[in-house]
Amino acid sequence: MFRVPFTDYFAIPWAAGRAWLLEGESPYAPTIANIAQSTIDDSGLMGVLPETRVLTLPLLTLVFYLPFSLIPYTISRIIWVVILAVSIGLTIYLSIRFSGWKLPSIGKFFVVVLMISWLPSAKAILTGQLSPIIIALTFLALYLLLLGQETTAGFILALTLSSFPGVGFILIFLLVWSISQKQWSVLSSFFSGVAFLLLLSWLILPAWFMDWASIIFNLYFDWQWINTPLMNLATLLPGIADFLSIFLHAAFILFGIFLLITALGKSGRVFIFKLCAILIIAYLVNVQNMIIYLLFVGPAAFMVFRYWSARWHLFGNILSWGILLSLCFGSWLLVLQDIDFTGTFNVPILSIAFPLIIMLGLFWIRWWALRLPELPYKTS
Repeated sequence: MFRVPFTDYFAIPWAAGRAWLLEGESPYAPTIANIAQSTIDDSGLMGVLPETRVLTLPLLTLVFYLPFSLIPYTISRIIWVVILAVSIGLTIYLSIRFSGWKLPSIGKFFVVVLMISWLPSAKAILTGQLSPIIIALTFLALYLLLLGQETTAGFILALTLSSFPGVGFILIFLLVWSISQKQWSVLSSFFSGVAFLLLLSWLILPAWFMDWASIIFNLYFDWQWINTPLMNLATLLPGIADFLSIFLHAAFILFGIFLLITALGKSGRVFIFKLCAILIIAYLVNVQNMIIYLLFVGPAAFMVFRYWSARWHLFGNILSWGILLSLCFGSWLLVLQDIDFTGTFNVPILSIAFPLIIMLGLFWIRWWALRLPELPYKTS
């Protein structure tokens, strides 16, 4: 971070929390950007503020940053990097659990290390995005749901609501599926958690909603901010990009609705398989188009690796590990000549081709996945 330029998404929430807690200033004040910029300059890090130099997070999301706002910036930034790395590691570990890929402990360790160090994860960690924590909470809620801890899962899902553009597709899927399973405690704990967080926010800072809504309206009054991976795929044919984009989004959303309908009332391996497909669709239609959301593809990829290894033994293991190593080291080769984390990466082979290939692989192993006696998320 002293050598590589990067966009710092941590500085503004940190400065907003600090100004609010220590000086009583609104976290949505325009002066927050000045505090964040001067802090970065004094730290010596090569960070720059994002184009949107105001706090766009709702107040209930600021709770993730408030403990760090009372700590000097450089120290809190180091701790934040560690938390993001641990969050990604937890996401990868849970993805392996969902898929049922039977690996020894040392194998799981290496998979986690590889996926923490590949390009999307490294960028999210260095730029200080909140997304790894939100993704980890989403996967943790999924895992608890599978274990039958419905109330806890609902409360954790409530913490992710503020990042609805990123996890909304998955959130809707889980809530509708919970209704079909008559898991009312998931719904009650989710909506109770949302109500509690909103009430607490209004009690602490009654004017926050109007300040936040004003910023959101001014920034997102048109549709130009929407940028999904499927939109990038459509630009490969610029002559029909608009039509192709509409067609692709309609096709994948309808397919996602089909998966949701066919998953209602299902459990075990059928639910896990459809969930893996839903996670890939959630990435493809994600309006934020952050490359870190490729972590959604993890459970499906590991499920494909699981059946390759089970059916083809040595060759399947070599193929699976070869793809993992290619993802880790190959992603860096794409940007090695000019490592700069201040912009977005337009790497279609990683952001578009990889999830589509895994989607095809997922349905290739469909017959195996739905006919094994054990649940896919169980491991030895």
